[in-house]
Amino acid sequence: MSQEETVAAAPQGSERYASWLDLALYLIIGFGLFLLAGYAFRGVLAQNTLLSTALILGSNFVIFSGTVLVVGVLRSRLSLAEVGFWPPRLPWTWIAVGLAASLLVLPVRVGLGLLIEYLFTGGVQGLTSGPRMEMLTPHGSLLANFLVSFILGGILVPISEELFFRGALYNWFRQRFSLWPSILASTVLFALGHADTAAVVGTSFVIGLLNAYLFERSRSIWVPITVHLVNNSLAFGLLYLALALQQLLAR
Repeated sequence: MSQEETVAAAPQGSERYASWLDLALYLIIGFGLFLLAGYAFRGVLAQNTLLSTALILGSNFVIFSGTVLVVGVLRSRLSLAEVGFWPPRLPWTWIAVGLAASLLVLPVRVGLGLLIEYLFTGGVQGLTSGPRMEMLTPHGSLLANFLVSFILGGILVPISEELFFRGALYNWFRQRFSLWPSILASTVLFALGHADTAAVVGTSFVIGLLNAYLFERSRSIWVPITVHLVNNSLAFGLLYLALALQQLLAR
């Protein structure tokens, strides 16, 4: 593809040319600060408490959304209006399509997660005992844990991650490359950003593909945000419902 064809293939409304410095800043600051935060909080995180859950989920929101703001918006490399974030662009038809598609791929994600976990570990115990699961099921009040996980992980984290991985990174790739290379590159980074277990990476890859495609077609970041938000919230709801039933049956 020629340079002219590449620029023409960029999302409508994007008149900037993506520089490699922009990508480097997104990755170094976004991923770098998130890894640094995990290292800085390592003592607290090892205790598996409500505070550790709030710190890791809260730092996700602050770092990824902050990176988009500082590297993209404040440097005039990204416009929140361009990606449909503010003022909010809410194409309800595409939001409905996204929610329906996320339900359709749910069995695929579950089946893929089980298959990957079995291939890597010979069982599925990693799905219930990995670091991510431990973070989401700390000791203490089940209700307090649910509220913190739901608000931070179910609502705020989807906003920050979609702004970062689709609004910033996918937009960057799309300004330089054609559709599917851009979808695959941004989705690989999204999956690696969820490198808890191999199963989590695999299932994150599926939802990343879906959300990148939905963002491309709708040109509104609120479509993948909604899909991500519903998926996370549903997962938290089912997890804590199962934990509540477990506690009830144990009495």
